[in-house]
Amino acid sequence: MADTDSETQISSTVEGALLNLLIKQTGLNKSQLDEAYNMTKVVDVDLHDLEFLDNYYRYNHQSVEEVVERRMKRVQTVCEEIHFRKTTHYNLYQFNEIGLTWCPVFKSGSTTWRNFFIKEFVTDPPETYFLNLLKPRQLLGSKKAMIKDRKQLFREESEKNIRFTMVRHPFARLMSHVKSSGRDHEMVNQKDLWIYSAIVAGRSNRVANNADIPRFKNEFQNYISWLKNGKPGEVFSERSPDNPFLNPPYPQLSELVNHIMKMRRSGRDWDGHWMPAHEFCNLCSNKFDYIIRLEDEPLELWYLVDKLGLWDHRTKFLNRANTSSKKETEMADVWSEIERLDRQQKEFLSRHFDVDFRMFGYHRNRVF
Repeated sequence: MADTDSETQISSTVEGALLNLLIKQTGLNKSQLDEAYNMTKVVDVDLHDLEFLDNYYRYNHQSVEEVVERRMKRVQTVCEEIHFRKTTHYNLYQFNEIGLTWCPVFKSGSTTWRNFFIKEFVTDPPETYFLNLLKPRQLLGSKKAMIKDRKQLFREESEKNIRFTMVRHPFARLMSHVKSSGRDHEMVNQKDLWIYSAIVAGRSNRVANNADIPRFKNEFQNYISWLKNGKPGEVFSERSPDNPFLNPPYPQLSELVNHIMKMRRSGRDWDGHWMPAHEFCNLCSNKFDYIIRLEDEPLELWYLVDKLGLWDHRTKFLNRANTSSKKETEMADVWSEIERLDRQQKEFLSRHFDVDFRMFGYHRNRVF
């Protein structure tokens, strides 16, 4: 009994010290700090202040752990309720040296993790990083092992590895992909993947005379070549003022959604930028240990690096710690774009990401 009382007293003393530090750093009282956490907001301080982040995480550690544990139970429950698509795609990467297996859900902080693993495990990497540099570590369907406790095992993966991923609101992922696809280098890289076909399909009905379509397509192709060549002359001069493929000269959300709908119908929708996270990572057969939400950084990020044994590396992830005000602004922009979609597109997205919404606790009812 004495030992228990002693532990309780020590725990209470540590919590009190942390609380006093946080009150001093933020000017908030205990109830305001607790409210900030419960509203999934980070108080308005410098999020590159390592001391503050560490203290704020330690103060909220138990609450964060409970949230993540509830999420993992909800994922398991949903998996038991659904008939998930069978696939030969296994987007898992093993790092047995440090006991980890990772799934990169695109547009959910995956670039930060990709860069970390490349720096740590790829010898003499090129100046530009890309996911294929980790391909030797990808777990392949041809090398599956047994299924144990409803968990698919792989021969090249240590059975003791901790499996983890980060997720993000599905609509925020789509908007992030659309925005990044409009950058010059991504217009070049993704032109043949989806941008060219999506823009042409979505805007051909705006051409008054069908005879002009070949010429407009050619101008669009020349525009991409101009970007690829470094935008010589700074101004693209071959643009017809009435060419819809170059007005605007980048893809729109509605065009991406129409492309996803087309790919889904054809069964060729395995692109990680718009696949539901549960499908891309095969959550129901691969059985993960930790799934954290990008929106709930930095607390859930700190919890993750703590659990993964990467605490000493946490400063490498500081730039991922977004302020709550930025998150709110981002989602306001996302909802605004979603509201512009037509009913068919909205209903498709609701169905397409239905399982992700249910698993990860995201809401979709603002426009549905």
